[in-house]
Amino acid sequence: MITVAVSGINAVDNPGPGVGIIRALKESALDVRTIGLAYDSMEPGIYLDHLVDKSYIMPYPSGDVISFMNRIQHIHSIEKLDVIISTLDAELPMYMDIESKLLADNIRMLIPTKKMFNLRNKSKLEDISKAIDILTPKYITCSSYGDLVKATQEIGFPCMIKGPFYEAFKANSPGEADSYFNKLAEKWGFPIIAQKFVKGQEYDVIGCGDGTGNNMGLFAIKKMTTTALGKVWNAVSINNDRLLDTCNRLLEHLEWRGGFELEVLIEENTDDIYLLEINPRFPAWVYMSAACGINLPERMVRFLLDMDHETHSNYASGKIMIRYTNEILKDISDFEQISSYGELENKKRLI
Repeated sequence: MITVAVSGINAVDNPGPGVGIIRALKESALDVRTIGLAYDSMEPGIYLDHLVDKSYIMPYPSGDVISFMNRIQHIHSIEKLDVIISTLDAELPMYMDIESKLLADNIRMLIPTKKMFNLRNKSKLEDISKAIDILTPKYITCSSYGDLVKATQEIGFPCMIKGPFYEAFKANSPGEADSYFNKLAEKWGFPIIAQKFVKGQEYDVIGCGDGTGNNMGLFAIKKMTTTALGKVWNAVSINNDRLLDTCNRLLEHLEWRGGFELEVLIEENTDDIYLLEINPRFPAWVYMSAACGINLPERMVRFLLDMDHETHSNYASGKIMIRYTNEILKDISDFEQISSYGELENKKRLI
């Protein structure tokens, strides 16, 4: 049996990718024991006993590296971890610092280097877009309210106000831009990105890079509806050679290592491709790729463990993803267990 720990099991209105990754692994040909790495005792993934075999509370990655590493080593002493799949932008720098130590304990990860991580930063998209021969909407990084005022005067309205890690809002006026700026800065810190609004259709391409410029398969969608936080709610799988070629150029340019999501927009009038974001991990909707025939989490695990793995990008197009909300009921003792002891072994019981 392969033991895989996965973070980001916060399946709420701003869902993490962890539950989708675990679902893809559980439905794969692998014999997998799944360990959920949570930061809060109310993360829903903890209680999804049909997916997560056991959960552990982790110290926040904003803390010291010693505490973080000690917690993983404690989990490893119990679970004998084979692979950790990190799914949150905010924790990736911590894992980059300790990846070599984890490998010494035979725990494998496939994550970008710090250089790769920094190159795909939202504030450096113009450099990347030029390197791979596509466009990017004009943007200005803002570290103060004064910066925001100058940026919006230059860019004009409507514009997009984006956080450094997550969330983006369309601002139609200075008042809206000010409100979103303060909201994002309080939640995620600086810099905040003010970006020109371009009218068109948004698309995503996801995949997994091997660190040499090659990939383990690509999967593209057209966004149909998104939440107020900008998260994909409904999407349709598509085949678009231009998008896949663009993604391949990006992978070769960065020699990307690990999961990723390329967010682009095709302008309505010109059909030009605009680079919007490069996310350094799988997105929350990653299960859709597995359901359409490209099981990226499985391929990542197989690659890390030197097992045979597929690399094709042959998947079903015209498949619609319908995301929905649901409720589960668990005994209060489960909540008390994870809150008091920081771990919970699921017993496959649902009330």
